[in-house]
Amino acid sequence: MRFRLLTALALVAAAAVYGAQALASADEQQAHGALRSQVLAAPACTSPVGICTAGRLTGTISGDFVFTATSLQPTSTPGVLFYTGEIVVHTSRGDVRCQDAGAFQAAAPGGVADICTVTGGTGDWAGVAGHLRIHGTFTFAEGGNSHYEGVITH
Repeated sequence: MRFRLLTALALVAAAAVYGAQALASADEQQAHGALRSQVLAAPACTSPVGICTAGRLTGTISGDFVFTATSLQPTSTPGVLFYTGEIVVHTSRGDVRCQDAGAFQAAAPGGVADICTVTGGTGDWAGVAGHLRIHGTFTFAEGGNSHYEGVITH
């Protein structure tokens, strides 16, 4: 009898933990896709450091985007630069905004890696949060070709 009671309690506890995890992640969505970008020149570029890109995301978040750099600093690694900025993606369901930080190789092959911290949006994206990891290539001459993955919460 005691064994049955302990087994029943263990099953109830497991169900409660699983249910809580399911509720906690009900509004969480895995995000993944690709992006292509090109340098965006003045006057459309309003970056204080003179670097902007524009392009298209496909996948979980699909739409045209603009990246505006807010800072650019050399690293101790030759040819590699740190940057920060803002990305705004215009989708058919509203805009997605994120603060972006990363590093890129200034010369070919132009490796790039960054974290896009999702800070909100409009329309269906209002109240969204999360992060996207972006990795791929980018050069000023050829533009960029990257992939992204991460988590979006509503």
